[in-house]
Amino acid sequence: MFHPHLANSLRWSLMGAWLMGTAFLWLVATENFRRVDAVLSSPHPEFHQRLEPLPTGEARVVLRFLASELNRFYFTVWGWSQLFLGGVILILSWRLAADRFELCLLGAIGLLAAILALWVTPSLVEIGRQVDFIRRSPPPPQMDAFWRYHLAYTVTDLVKFGAGLFWLLRTGLKRA
Repeated sequence: MFHPHLANSLRWSLMGAWLMGTAFLWLVATENFRRVDAVLSSPHPEFHQRLEPLPTGEARVVLRFLASELNRFYFTVWGWSQLFLGGVILILSWRLAADRFELCLLGAIGLLAAILALWVTPSLVEIGRQVDFIRRSPPPPQMDAFWRYHLAYTVTDLVKFGAGLFWLLRTGLKRA
């Protein structure tokens, strides 16, 4: 049996989770790199003692590589999770006979999520791994492409987030 009230509550909750997950990933991704320098400047003698065998500056390179790998994992898993969330929300909205604008908006949000998950994120992962251990001065040729994909991800994700927030507010106010 299909319960419209439950379906409505579920799709609002899922969109809220989607938006919160996106915001949380923004925080995690930036903080992972900040933590590298924070850990390296921390007063933990045992940690610094274990770093002594490494040449100067290598500990930072290794820890930044770890932060990059964590971010690659998080963005890849999150990309696939967004496709699932978007699909469920779209199906629920279709079952609730949402208006054409709402379905098109959700479809556009899903398309943006698909572009990120299937094209932009894999490209960032690939190029990022190519430059992990390459000297940055002078910048390697791959850095231009990396920053273009990074900008594409950021702008697309912001647009997707704004559209999701708009959908949440519009449908919530329409039903109130």
